[in-house]
Amino acid sequence: MLSKYEIHKKNILNKIYEKEKISRKDLHELLDLRFATITKIVKELIKEGIIKETGKKRKKEVGRPHSLLKIIPDSRFFIGCELSPEKITGVILNFKGEIIINNKTNIDKKDTKKGILKKIVSLLENIITKSKIEKKEICGIGFVDPGIVDVKKGISVFSSILPQWKNVETKKYIEEKLNIKTFIIGSSQAKVLSEKFFGEGKDSKNFIFVEFGDGIACGIMSEGKIIHGLGGVAGEFGHIKIYDRKEICNCGKIGCLEAIASIPAIEKKVMKTTGKKLNINEIIYEYEKNNLEIKRTIDDVFEIFALSISNLINLLNPELVILDKNFLLFEKFLDVFIKKIKINMVYEYSIKFKISNFKENIGAIGGACLSLSKFLGLDI
Repeated sequence: MLSKYEIHKKNILNKIYEKEKISRKDLHELLDLRFATITKIVKELIKEGIIKETGKKRKKEVGRPHSLLKIIPDSRFFIGCELSPEKITGVILNFKGEIIINNKTNIDKKDTKKGILKKIVSLLENIITKSKIEKKEICGIGFVDPGIVDVKKGISVFSSILPQWKNVETKKYIEEKLNIKTFIIGSSQAKVLSEKFFGEGKDSKNFIFVEFGDGIACGIMSEGKIIHGLGGVAGEFGHIKIYDRKEICNCGKIGCLEAIASIPAIEKKVMKTTGKKLNINEIIYEYEKNNLEIKRTIDDVFEIFALSISNLINLLNPELVILDKNFLLFEKFLDVFIKKIKINMVYEYSIKFKISNFKENIGAIGGACLSLSKFLGLDI
């Protein structure tokens, strides 16, 4: 439990971060704190090397100009680590979201959960060593999990795309090995954080991020806060059930959207209908050539996926939908796909659709953003 003073300190730091440059007087007006408290905390933050004074802001009224405060970008650092079915990705960010270092390591289907944990720690040790950043300047690790997580306990409960990853005390293991405060978050929620801090969602309080890849999920930002749900597992969009579909999902249930429209599901369907083992890029090439067997398969996926996103929009009423970068695989057909979404909206309003600008590091960056948000004391 933070003391009242520590809460004030985080609030001040958060405002400096949010405004980029701000005077003590403006902090006083925005936070309704005693000037003496602000002065004391600012002195501490300057002494700790986190903020500095820069320039002057001359007010219209008569009197001394006020010096401005700003965060020093490379004064503290934040680690993000994402586990996916094929690899582990690690990044270190500074306050501005600049990637100081990033690296990845492959995992194998034969890897046990203990083996995966060892690879996670080894990767993190590697990027910390190579970055030459002192541990005292690292403010936390945000671990991004591919499945269902217990955020409070820091446990990876279950993953439909990584079957061996069950009931893993991830947070505890990483903290014991590295002695760095660790937080845990689901993949789609981490990606929403990336978009909110440094991406397309920066200026939006109400948006959704639709994840499309090995799995399907949805991160939800509502009034500037992530919808976590009771156990931190809100947004399992890939496991909504599609009526009268018999595809078996990795979660063990039948008719999940993920079993119909994820990239592995598409590849599996094409294999079944054509007898050919094609990867997603080869499938798209054949689709563009108007291969009728493949066209029927992909058009079916488009219809179901678009309708599902329409239902999501009808339920949540976001101002913005950010689509995973993987949607660019179907770039030539995106306009048609978005039209299909809009047709099934209960009413057409000025909703925006954007493609994420992040590449493969989006999840790990979101983990670092989680660590950053905790450091700033943000209720997000």
